[in-house]
Amino acid sequence: MLFGGPWRFSGLPADAFRAFDVPDREQRREAIIRGFHPALGALGEDLLERLNPRAAAPLHAHLPRLDWPRGYQPFCTWLALSRLAQGYQAGPTLNVGVHRDHVAARLGWDASADGFGRFEFLCRHGGLGEACADAAARHALAFRVYAPADWPAGSRLAFESASDWRAALGEARRAGVWFELGSRYELPEAMPLVCSQAFGEEVARVFLALLPLLDRFYGVSKKPC
Repeated sequence: MLFGGPWRFSGLPADAFRAFDVPDREQRREAIIRGFHPALGALGEDLLERLNPRAAAPLHAHLPRLDWPRGYQPFCTWLALSRLAQGYQAGPTLNVGVHRDHVAARLGWDASADGFGRFEFLCRHGGLGEACADAAARHALAFRVYAPADWPAGSRLAFESASDWRAALGEARRAGVWFELGSRYELPEAMPLVCSQAFGEEVARVFLALLPLLDRFYGVSKKPC
């Protein structure tokens, strides 16, 4: 066990991935929430217990409603750990994204969010980009940018690099809707991992590596004990 007490999370349910193929939008939304959110909620509780004692400021767990904006076609769901108790999509999150063809653990950003400009500035002029690249090298992470795509895909991987954060930021500004630094687990190959309790340990490992980067964005640091 990496740290913390017993895990509530026992893995993502394998049969829940069928929800992404439900044709009707509202029925698909309900099936995704019903299938994944209990497990993601348990994972969120586990991660808060493990990360908050190590964090410079409190984290809050969020699950999406998947009904905004109007007419939205649900193609994924997620667990987001944020410094923000409300309006978390305005800032970076430690994010577990669940898609029909992959699951990801990442520091993620909506590239259209107001605060993304501050993140880009800190990367280019405040040393955060180099810090991100160092974390990627030490923990086998990668920069990725996703562009919009029609349902059922919903998004497509437009850029990937283990080190080139400058090109990732450029692609995010050019055509991206989502920017991330983290790990991506391809399905169905990774199904044994993501559907097991061990995936909680893996997410905790990735998030622990990314937590100092979140702290730098918010300008906070862990006080010595």
